[in-house]
Amino acid sequence: MRRTLSGTVIASGEVISGPDAEANLAFPTAGQISMVAVAVGDHVAQGEVLARLDDRIAQRDIAQATADINAAQAQLAKAKAGARPQELAQNRALVGGATAKAQAAQAELSRQQSLATVGIASRRDVEQARAAYADALADLRDKQQAGSLLIAGPRPQDVAVAQAQLEQALTAQATARTRASLLTLTAPFSGVVTARFKNPGEVVDSTTNILTVVNSAESLVDVRLSEDQAALVSPGDPARIAINGAAATITGRVDTVNAALDPTTRTLEARIAPVAGSELRPGATASATITVRTVEDAYVVPAAALVRDPDTGKPLVFTSLGDGTYRRIPVRIVLQSGTYAAVQSSRLAGVSRVVTSGAYELLPFAVGGDSS
Repeated sequence: MRRTLSGTVIASGEVISGPDAEANLAFPTAGQISMVAVAVGDHVAQGEVLARLDDRIAQRDIAQATADINAAQAQLAKAKAGARPQELAQNRALVGGATAKAQAAQAELSRQQSLATVGIASRRDVEQARAAYADALADLRDKQQAGSLLIAGPRPQDVAVAQAQLEQALTAQATARTRASLLTLTAPFSGVVTARFKNPGEVVDSTTNILTVVNSAESLVDVRLSEDQAALVSPGDPARIAINGAAATITGRVDTVNAALDPTTRTLEARIAPVAGSELRPGATASATITVRTVEDAYVVPAAALVRDPDTGKPLVFTSLGDGTYRRIPVRIVLQSGTYAAVQSSRLAGVSRVVTSGAYELLPFAVGGDSS
């Protein structure tokens, strides 16, 4: 019968991690582990938190920096806004009080001076009154100057100082958050946790591995080929991957065929890449059926129908002539795959059936023998 026949190579091996698809994760700083959120075999998403060091001090630093930012923002807003009506009113009241005290001190000084002229007040009394008057005038000038500043509005230098304080607080917060981020271990890519080395309570540093994560979507299947098989397989050949214990197979293509022969096993390494989106767990046992050649519209016969001519060694098939006799037809094998073979011969035209059982017993009796 005529149909398409594909030649295949079957090889076994295991699933391995692809290039840059495995990561040993460690904290970039030292500390005590407070939490490990995953176990071996867990699937993780890129960016997912996997473990954390004790971050209580870091969180306090962030909170303090945030409070400093709020205070600096309020101070900057105040510096830009200038005096409020309440502050102006308060200053007027203070100036009024200071004016009254200065007037009272001036009156007391005049009184003491008058008493001194008639010998009632001493020089000491006059000097004390003069000092009190001077203090009252100084206090009045301070309050008047403060009022002038309030009326004049915000000074550029005050705004600049407040702005600098805010920027300093923002920098402190960013630094605190950066330090806190060093205490969290996240997944660099989506994958599977394949190893866990540490637990909460243990003290670690930047050289200590905590977890191993493998990107199962980037896994490859590593198989071993005999020399004969390797001669048939080429990069790009389609393959079907079967994982031990899994019912379904996965489509893939040959990625590489290593030309180096293992001197011990006399085999070569081939790597098969699954189609995008397939997830294979490294370490799993796998087999691959690689399609190495396809013949279309070929005359396909069961492999059991092929016999070798004892004189020439060439392959033959037999067909019944319908009267109890059989004709031998020399053929050329185009492709053999499993229990079937694609053959060619000009004598096969019109032949729909060939002998598939006991063909060797017909060798002495069959007629024909024309060349193919």
